[in-house]
Amino acid sequence: MTIQVLIVGAGIGGLTAAVALRRLGLAVDVVEQAPRLSAVGAGITIQANATAIFNALGVELPERDIGPIGYFEMISESGKRLMSGDPADAVVQFPSVNIHRADLQSAMLEAFASLGGEVGLGRKVASLEPRSKGERIGVRFADDTTAHCDLLIGADGLHSAVRASLLGPESMQLRYAGQTCWRFVLQAPELVPDITVERWSVRRRIGIVPLSRGRVYVYMVQSEAEGTPSACSSDAATVRDKFAGVDERLDPLLDRLVELDRQGEPVGIHHGDLFEQPRISFGEGRVVLLGDAAHAMTPNMGQGAGTAIEDAAALAVLLDTAALESTASALDDRRHKRVAGVQKMSWRIGAMAHMTSPVLSWFRDQSLALMPASMSRRQMQSLWQPGLELAEQVRQRLGTQAVPE
Repeated sequence: MTIQVLIVGAGIGGLTAAVALRRLGLAVDVVEQAPRLSAVGAGITIQANATAIFNALGVELPERDIGPIGYFEMISESGKRLMSGDPADAVVQFPSVNIHRADLQSAMLEAFASLGGEVGLGRKVASLEPRSKGERIGVRFADDTTAHCDLLIGADGLHSAVRASLLGPESMQLRYAGQTCWRFVLQAPELVPDITVERWSVRRRIGIVPLSRGRVYVYMVQSEAEGTPSACSSDAATVRDKFAGVDERLDPLLDRLVELDRQGEPVGIHHGDLFEQPRISFGEGRVVLLGDAAHAMTPNMGQGAGTAIEDAAALAVLLDTAALESTASALDDRRHKRVAGVQKMSWRIGAMAHMTSPVLSWFRDQSLALMPASMSRRQMQSLWQPGLELAEQVRQRLGTQAVPE
């Protein structure tokens, strides 16, 4: 009997799962509520734990779309270097890269299409139909059509309709980080920095990240009460006024935003509050959750995408088509401790970055500045190791070998 898999959400985790399960020979359909997949989004880092899994699955990121994370510096408000390093110094086979989210999605869609897959657009999930154990899963869409599958994967993000229908509205209560974030990508070859920089100041921090093809990704985070994003909060002039003077590399980028806006060529600025999902759940029975739908986390470790990719790899490794009712619990056993640890550390980093006490901030800065480079490398290696191990297990299950980077 052919096992039919339905994946809700054509984001990073959903498409990784789609490629992995297709390579296992399963029938996989992907649906996405958006009416079209547009080339929007911000920059994203894909670290070695995730690129190793892409390698195992045959997902290729085009050279023209990626750039190595390279040397990075974290600096204080006064300009003091708090931490620095280069992921390339860690002894791993796979790179850590910066990429535009739209380029990443394009590469993953191409990998899925090469396996005969297609994404059904404009398919918004309304509810899951009641079922008894062992029965196929019925999914009702907003247009009142229905699909049935043997395994349902909810990879539909922070406000997952699959999670809400499966676990109820109480499972959707999020935890606000106390921070709100602006993001944009700008085409400005002459303003792209040579290194990645993150600067901390009182109640705020900014990051400037070089991307490929003359683009730069900028994020700006500020401590605020929940609910500040509005129609005008991402206006170019408003954003410039708010963050001007924080860093000398940021100011010309903000000026360029305003200039383009006045010329009628506005750059999209995304403003959103930062949340985590405190109730980690990988679903129930044959209904599996992964990525943000399972364990949304703050972006302070750059591992939201990485952990979603790991979820998909773990699913491919442990999936037993003869025991589909145990799929969610098996994934929880394998992944809960890992994602809870990353989520907790990411939250702590955000809290540490936004300290308001001058005394505590001084001790923080001194401690970070004294951290030896060898410790930073060990921490990176430890962070990536679960993904590296998963990649090897994926290769073993698929019978593939690593492709040299």
